[in-house]
Amino acid sequence: MNSMEKHNLKVYDETGATALSCLILQDGKTAYEFYTGTHNREYGAQKVQKDSRFNIASIRKSYIGFALACMIAEGKIRGLDQDLCTYFPAIPVIEGTTIRHVLTHTHGLAEKDGKWIRMFPPGEDWFYNNAGVNLLISIIQNVSGKTMAQILDEQVFQKAGFAESGWEKSEENLVLNFLSDPSRQLDDSGEDSNLYCSTRDLAKWGELFLTRGKSAEILTPDAFKEMTSVQFTGLAQLPKQGYFWWVKEEDFPKNEIGPKVPKGSYQLLGITGCICLVMPEYQAVAVRMLNQTGQNREFNYLDDVRTFGDMAAGMVGAK
Repeated sequence: MNSMEKHNLKVYDETGATALSCLILQDGKTAYEFYTGTHNREYGAQKVQKDSRFNIASIRKSYIGFALACMIAEGKIRGLDQDLCTYFPAIPVIEGTTIRHVLTHTHGLAEKDGKWIRMFPPGEDWFYNNAGVNLLISIIQNVSGKTMAQILDEQVFQKAGFAESGWEKSEENLVLNFLSDPSRQLDDSGEDSNLYCSTRDLAKWGELFLTRGKSAEILTPDAFKEMTSVQFTGLAQLPKQGYFWWVKEEDFPKNEIGPKVPKGSYQLLGITGCICLVMPEYQAVAVRMLNQTGQNREFNYLDDVRTFGDMAAGMVGAK
């Protein structure tokens, strides 16, 4: 058992997960692969395997960012510095907030008791929440006349062969997401965090950006580069984002990307415990899937994410 396997199994145990997988690709080839557990706790539950589909939670934001890039390429959205008031004139509190602020979690907006409030002026701080992404989804679907799921299916899933990715209304034959709200009615429009995909499809998503779309005729290499480049640089010692991707420029104590991961790498994270780390310097993609049962207060989430990245970098960087 190598150190990566030991770490992942420790996390698997501490988070109460039933399912875990890990896949590391380098130069398009499998460098490491591991699967364990079952889709749920029921007797006779399906064992985790290559085509098992996990809920990737907030990793879906990068797919929404991709849809935004498509709308910009088609000229339906002018660019990142467009003020949100253009689309929401009836919400004056958002004035001065741009799409760029939304992508980088520097928008300062929140929803409280059904109303929009401002926590801080746009661009003056960083705070992670879903308020901004909900506005962006509304913009994209309004200008396109399509659901988020339709855009992704047409623009990338069909073209690049993502056969094990999509928004689902039911968890039948899928890995159970213990953190989902059973009372909430989900649909397959792409508006909610019910995007499920297999480990190999999420690794393929990382490779799509690593190769800048070379494997499929979708968008331009420059578009892929922009999506994974820092889009707001005004705040020191705080996370940096591209189109919702976490991008490493430097290391600091609360950076979600480990100190041993090379600069220029970029990463996606989901509350279910899923990670997709892309390391261009090593031509590698590292993915871990998990279905943690809850937020264990004794579990060090930041340490886990940084350790995973450092171990993955050590495995591919030594080759």
